[in-house]
Amino acid sequence: MPAIKSTGTKQEGYDGLNPLMLLKGLLASYIMTIPAFMLFALILANVDFPQRLVTPVVVIITVVSVLTAGAVSTRGVRSRGWLNGSIVGLIYMLILYLFSSIAYSNFAVDRSVLTMTVIGVLSGAIGGIMSINTRKGPSYKYNS
Repeated sequence: MPAIKSTGTKQEGYDGLNPLMLLKGLLASYIMTIPAFMLFALILANVDFPQRLVTPVVVIITVVSVLTAGAVSTRGVRSRGWLNGSIVGLIYMLILYLFSSIAYSNFAVDRSVLTMTVIGVLSGAIGGIMSINTRKGPSYKYNS
């Protein structure tokens, strides 16, 4: 017997970009990023932390936060999770760049800025892809 897809009363999702979900993803990522960076700064101030490990820790915090942003921004999306995640990753990195440039009074774009931007966009895309592909599939009813 052929499977009949249960439509239910709730809309399954959409294919386009949803600015509200992008903002929710950004909010979720910064809710993770700010306390993580504050905790890391506290650790750096009070513990003899190896300097060579500072950059990897910053990258890990950023990747986890942008993965979360990508996953949150693709809720309710049926396809193109990579696009939603990439956009939220790019916006996240632009905001982070602006705030760090203001704090350091240096708006230079160098290799590390470009590298972090690529890492942010790719992390967001991966988060969006993971969110769509780990979602529970549609329910099917079989006629007997």
